[in-house]
Amino acid sequence: MIKVGMIGLSEGNGHPYSFSAIFNGYDEDGMIESGWTNIHAYLKARDISDFGICGAKITHIWTQNINDSQKIAKASKIANIVENYIDMIEDVDAVIIGRDDWRSHKEISSPFLEAGKYVFIDKPLSLDKDELDYFKPYLEQAQLMTCSGIRYSPELDTIKRDLNNFGKIKLIKGTVVKSWEKYSIHMLEGIFSVIPFEPIKIKKNTCMHESFTIETKEGFLVEINCLGDQAPLALRIEFYSETDYYKADCLDAFSAFKRTMENFILMIKSSQQPIAPTHTLNLLNIISEGSLL
Repeated sequence: MIKVGMIGLSEGNGHPYSFSAIFNGYDEDGMIESGWTNIHAYLKARDISDFGICGAKITHIWTQNINDSQKIAKASKIANIVENYIDMIEDVDAVIIGRDDWRSHKEISSPFLEAGKYVFIDKPLSLDKDELDYFKPYLEQAQLMTCSGIRYSPELDTIKRDLNNFGKIKLIKGTVVKSWEKYSIHMLEGIFSVIPFEPIKIKKNTCMHESFTIETKEGFLVEINCLGDQAPLALRIEFYSETDYYKADCLDAFSAFKRTMENFILMIKSSQQPIAPTHTLNLLNIISEGSLL
């Protein structure tokens, strides 16, 4: 059994609840008490057979607040709560860092990486060049995985399958909530999972929200629109070719998250990195460059 620790919680991000429940199943009362009604709704919609990842379990949890740790542990059936994340290092094989504030990632992950543990870090990994240089060898040796679950969205399966018959792509548009720094990674991961591209130039558009246009070596444009904190939920990627159009509303969070976690466990078992490190680093460099504009 691969024993996995869950670390951290960010405001507005329920991934520690959902990721842990996908591994362990969930407690109905505990998930109601969590206040994450959207997570509870999509968990409740699944059959009991959909839960569990073969050969792995979330066994330990730490968050910045013991009350949060207790709530997540109850909701997602986690047996052990620790007072400091370092306290779990001898008892787990891997950890998931469920915080999406990238500035915390190196500090939290480095003791585990340097101890030879496997680590999954919630997106974005980092926007700091020195930190990315630190993480790079761990990505290359398949000890570290990081991505947005949108990379594995089932809504993108059809265009991945039929891309050769889709025609020459002219434009790809991604529309998402929240900020460029935090949420553009969702759109870029989804796009890269379909058709990786080499950026030539990134331009910030003048409008009422954060919007960026990326010129690519391949000749098509990528436009990313981040609509802000108050916008209605949007996780849409649109592909325009000379002859066709495809729209993916990437809203099946359970399936995307489960595929992500399955790939993490598969990486541990196979020692094979499921995402090319150059792709991960290219995406983070795009976000970093846009953040400076």
